[in-house]
Amino acid sequence: KFQKYLQGERWYKDGDRDVIAYFSMEYGIHQTLAVYSGGLGVLSGDHCKSASDLRRPFVAVGLAYRRGYFQQAIDADGHQNHNYFNLDPARLPLLRAIDPTGEPAMVSVELPGRTVHAAVWVVQVGRVPLLLLDTDVPENAESDRPISHILYVRGREMRLHQELILGVGGVRALRKL
Repeated sequence: KFQKYLQGERWYKDGDRDVIAYFSMEYGIHQTLAVYSGGLGVLSGDHCKSASDLRRPFVAVGLAYRRGYFQQAIDADGHQNHNYFNLDPARLPLLRAIDPTGEPAMVSVELPGRTVHAAVWVVQVGRVPLLLLDTDVPENAESDRPISHILYVRGREMRLHQELILGVGGVRALRKL
């Protein structure tokens, strides 16, 4: 049934090169892939699922948050604690994107005084590829590896770095692939 779903004909008349690129800081695809916190993520995930159902030429781009968004827990004294996931790409429905040379896809973004690298992962949402950029790679300095660790980090500088990785790195990933 799923294979029939994937192989269905397209109803639109656009050229094959007309692809919609959708960028979002979070995607609510499934609870096991905790790269979302709520409304925006659910909406972004629904856009991917709807594009797949409608057979639209659509690709989504986001960040591969290794620690995701926190789960709130209240301890016995009534204090709020933040518990983060520790997402292991090897245990998730992620595959490394492969560039045209057959190598695992990697993009680079220049930040003040340094270059930050991001691995490109793919989550297949029906017919829609979701590209997730991951800065937790050995090519980066220890201080840059956490850029893609936590959704909605504190601090303007880290948030700006996330947005640059998503925006600039995302465009570079699309061009590379």
